[in-house]
Amino acid sequence: MLRFTSIPAISKYFLAFHSADFRWLWIGGLGGHSAYWGLIVVRGVLVLQVTDSPSMVGITTFAAMAPRFVTPPLAGYFSDRYTRRTVLLTGYIAQILHSMLLTSLGVLGVLGPWIIVLLAVFNGAVRSFQMTATQSLIPNVVPKEHLLNAVSLNMISTHGSKLLGPGLMAIPLIFWSATWGFAICGLLYMAGLIGILCIKARTTGGIQKGTSFGASQKEAIIYIYQSRSLRTLFLLIMLHCSLTMAYESILPIFAKVVLDDPVSGVSYLMMGVGTGSVLFALYVAGMSSARLRGSMLLVLGALSGLSLFGLALSDNFASAIFCTAIMGGSQVGFMAIANSMVQTIAPDELRGRITGLNQINIGGTMAVLNLFNGIIAGEIGPTLVLVTWGALFSAIVIASLAFPTPRSLYAGRT
Repeated sequence: MLRFTSIPAISKYFLAFHSADFRWLWIGGLGGHSAYWGLIVVRGVLVLQVTDSPSMVGITTFAAMAPRFVTPPLAGYFSDRYTRRTVLLTGYIAQILHSMLLTSLGVLGVLGPWIIVLLAVFNGAVRSFQMTATQSLIPNVVPKEHLLNAVSLNMISTHGSKLLGPGLMAIPLIFWSATWGFAICGLLYMAGLIGILCIKARTTGGIQKGTSFGASQKEAIIYIYQSRSLRTLFLLIMLHCSLTMAYESILPIFAKVVLDDPVSGVSYLMMGVGTGSVLFALYVAGMSSARLRGSMLLVLGALSGLSLFGLALSDNFASAIFCTAIMGGSQVGFMAIANSMVQTIAPDELRGRITGLNQINIGGTMAVLNLFNGIIAGEIGPTLVLVTWGALFSAIVIASLAFPTPRSLYAGRT
């Protein structure tokens, strides 16, 4: 049988898949991430239906992301102290139990909005352990020269799952009820668990028994502070995630106010994000030139901001889905390159903790802006919010050219 890895023109996009452990890690991540994005959609739609409050949608999305202000350092500590595969397995089991509880409460008719918010906090806390352990494990299962390829392919499972998860949620939301969406998410987490169980690698970081949590975090923080490249990457990632990627609470409002489809519209928009994520991540996965990676970090950063303008100007599904595809693709491409640079610079003995701290950049800032965006979009409309943040980040990217360290990164030097 002909395999894609035997075709030279195609194989460069899938080099990391030569590793069996990475293949299973990718499959496990696809199941877990699809479930998470499915929950984002079904929770947002259900809360909007029950409360008719855009602010409540923002609070619910914030609840799922807020733990990433607190839990990533702990997740990084566990990923460097214990076997990273074990951390992942524990997380997937917890998510399965969480989905079963949501389904049961829905069937019993006692699933109120504040219960959804409380369980969203749990879902987000466990997800931070999953993401930190996954990103820490990737460099252990692929050669260093395939790291960008592996990170990009992981981005496909992370953000391309916005196509699968929300797409599956459209079925129960249209034909049944949100409760069965929670059940489908539980099945997706089970599929992810099977993938993680098949991983053979048993790796950990450099935390010795008896080392305190505080001392371990101090070591990682000092390393980040002393590296100009890491400091700059952390800042760029924080600004990128907060200004361009905190859209989950805006899309349900945009679908209702602009597109007049509050039920299935958000699923279609998220599927657009997922489609663009897959295509752009594949393009980045095939990059072999460090200079090209650096220049694309600059280009995709600027495009991340500009794509929000396109979505803001859209007044029909065709243009809106096209713009969400560009938006999702440019964001994922930027994050794949930036995260691969972080993983390249971080030593293995500190990788879990550095990844955990970076997760605060990614998830913590997105949590705050999702809360703010959900509230303010209900007051001034989603269009103005999208235009404001898009313009601001594009201006920041252009202004960063005035500083030597960003210029060095854009030239492909870490």
